[in-house]
Amino acid sequence: MNKSFYFSELASSYDAEIQDLLNDSEGKSALKARLKEKRQELKSILPMIEFSPEMVVPVFYDSFSFANPKALAAAVRCEPDDEEFPCWDQLSSLVTLEAWASPYLDAVLAERAGEEFMVTAACLEFIRKHDTAAAQPASEDDEDGDERDNGDEDDEDDRDLAEAGDDWLGEQGFDSLKS
Repeated sequence: MNKSFYFSELASSYDAEIQDLLNDSEGKSALKARLKEKRQELKSILPMIEFSPEMVVPVFYDSFSFANPKALAAAVRCEPDDEEFPCWDQLSSLVTLEAWASPYLDAVLAERAGEEFMVTAACLEFIRKHDTAAAQPASEDDEDGDERDNGDEDDEDDRDLAEAGDDWLGEQGFDSLKS
């Protein structure tokens, strides 16, 4: 999925935030409880919508349905200061918000930056649900048991990239990583 720099950066941060919420310190699933806590804390975290929206978007986790994926895909390619960046009035007609999220929507829209935040929240949730470019875990065997490529070519590409990176770091005055 093509994303603007804005959404690319925020999607990565949002993914990290969701990963942090997934499990407790003992490794047990904690997402449901932690999302509930976020929703209960909305009033205190609301100021973050302007400088750290990815920390507040989990309040709307799984609250959106998308009637027009093409329009949302176009929205995630925009920067907030682009002319094409949709306003909440435009985008809200393309999404359905779960009824349970309505009080949170009202609280956010009462804020000065609420409308832009809601566009951001909807777009980040769209990316989370529909971005097929996200890395998938590798499987040991493919489904039909065919022999897998040994990846020698990829290993060579990785070495070339690592060497180029090491050279660049050296040019910047950092010590070489080579032994």
